[in-house]
Amino acid sequence: RLLIRRPKMADARTLRNLVRGCWILMLALVWASVLVPLLNRMGRYGKLSVRGRGTRSLPGGLARKNFTERWLEWAVLHPAMYIPNSVAFKLFYIWLLIFNSWFLVEVLIWRGFDARYGILWLFGTPENCFSRSMPHMQLLVQVLLQVQGIRRLYECWRVHNFSERSSQHVLVTAGGITFYLLAALTPLSDPVLGCDLNPLRWWAIIPALLLFASGTYHQHTCHKILGNLRRSHLDRQYGVPFGDWFQVVSCPHYLAEILIYASFAIALDTTTQWLCVAWVTSNLAITAMRTHGWYQDKFQGYDSLRRKAIFPFIL
Repeated sequence: RLLIRRPKMADARTLRNLVRGCWILMLALVWASVLVPLLNRMGRYGKLSVRGRGTRSLPGGLARKNFTERWLEWAVLHPAMYIPNSVAFKLFYIWLLIFNSWFLVEVLIWRGFDARYGILWLFGTPENCFSRSMPHMQLLVQVLLQVQGIRRLYECWRVHNFSERSSQHVLVTAGGITFYLLAALTPLSDPVLGCDLNPLRWWAIIPALLLFASGTYHQHTCHKILGNLRRSHLDRQYGVPFGDWFQVVSCPHYLAEILIYASFAIALDTTTQWLCVAWVTSNLAITAMRTHGWYQDKFQGYDSLRRKAIFPFIL
């Protein structure tokens, strides 16, 4: 008779720590993109993309000094290494829905039939834990993440109006897909499924849902403003957006995204989920600063609007 040994508690902790380690690595990479010129150039996408520009115009770049540097920049920044934003963003949310839907199915089978397979097989429940019920907060975050993925995929097809020249580096696309894999894994990894003995935090449900609803509404509204702004120009060029949170910041859709992921952290209140929020905040704050500078350079008198980059009255 073939015996299959179930994972022990150490396996669950190992997987949880692995997810945390991935978030820390992602944080290090996003901040390295500020300091390392080549990563800085690779990390820019959309209207900030440096594809096809001359060497002197590349942000953070100095004159090339030797053949090795010339070859490296040519290989990494070659146009073949870039894909259209219209494709990349759809890939993000398609993969998010695949990951999260699969994990939800695994959880439902586990709850209904006490059968672990796939990724849940790695989440070994300790011998002193007998519950097959997934904590309500974890299930809530998975459902909200599913709603977020469906809405964003819809917006990519029906709301956004991507420029044909808008693109991103293939490594940025790979990083985005990795982010959504980790975002789907985070609610499952911490706390360990079947062994959360903490009482249900009812007081956190309403603030989390309100913050999620507010972030969702304002992000969708701002995306419609940006999409309509492009459609209002015959040459599909960029313009200065107005309305909603654009009155106070240059990138309100990024601020709304941070609020959405902060709502997940309020619901779960785990170290792993707050690491996710730290990465989202760092990545979008850096991108917002670059976008704010782009607006200032492209539109004369933009500073007179007295907008901040992402956080009202702060940054």
